Amino acid sequence: VIKMVGEEFDKIKPGVAIRSAHVGIGASNTYVFMDDVLPRAIKKYGGVDPEALRKAALDTDIPEGGTMLGFGVKFYGEGTAMAGQNERSFPVVIQYIDDKSSVVWPKSQAQREAVLPLPKGTTYSNQ
Repeated sequence: VIKMVGEEFDKIKPGVAIRSAHVGIGASNTYVFMDDVLPRAIKKYGGVDPEALRKAALDTDIPEGGTMLGFGVKFYGEGTAMAGQNERSFPVVIQYIDDKSSVVWPKSQAQREAVLPLPKGTTYSNQ
């Protein structure tokens, strides 16, 4: 799925060196909805009305590493301050090193070690 989405993006935006992270986010979230939430809403809760979709989403339990982007999916339930939010999502820190972007945090998703302190002459360096 990741390869297909990337190929389709390249058809629409040929020559773009770095794809927006939002392309992957949209693909990953849509896949979770279509593959996990929607079938459960139909089979277990009898349809695709808002209540069936809400209940099906609350049943979702994907561990960290189980989605295309590496995060998991488990929504906070009713009565919690974060009701409806994904408790297994997290931000990532991306660092551009040698003209390539790499995830450097969190450790579970890191593609390489962060370069710290930032090299002299880079935008946010304090050197």
